[in-house]
Amino acid sequence: MNENENMTPETGAAQPAKLDVDVRVYPSKEEGNLLAFASVTLGGCFAVKGIKIMDGEKGAFVSMPDRKDSKGEYHDICFPTTSEMRQALHTAVLGEYQRVMELLAARSEKARPSVRDALQNTTKAAEPPAPDRAKVPKQRKTDKGER
Repeated sequence: MNENENMTPETGAAQPAKLDVDVRVYPSKEEGNLLAFASVTLGGCFAVKGIKIMDGEKGAFVSMPDRKDSKGEYHDICFPTTSEMRQALHTAVLGEYQRVMELLAARSEKARPSVRDALQNTTKAAEPPAPDRAKVPKQRKTDKGER
């Protein structure tokens, strides 16, 4: 490999190689601002878990794993150090979140009804309509002692 292959022609500085970003998204079932959790593997050799996809006033955003200090302030545990990497990471995570949500929506449209729903619908259809009380003749009450 030539030493100058990763050099930027304008500045002569080394430019980072394109990093492979693998994203897994796990939608949240809880109500609130948390939309999903994500895990990211960078370059096949470094994993980041606990990334949150949150719903904010301006739309969905990525929140890196953080911890709370003794003053009650939150600090990111790990984070991109360049704006280019931050943008690439956010684009990859939000893109995968969008893909997963579209896939789930498509599956729910295609999904056949559950066995429970089918049984409930069958039971409702099999029940005879309630009789009109005005047309039903009164039945004689039997004495419990008489059989």
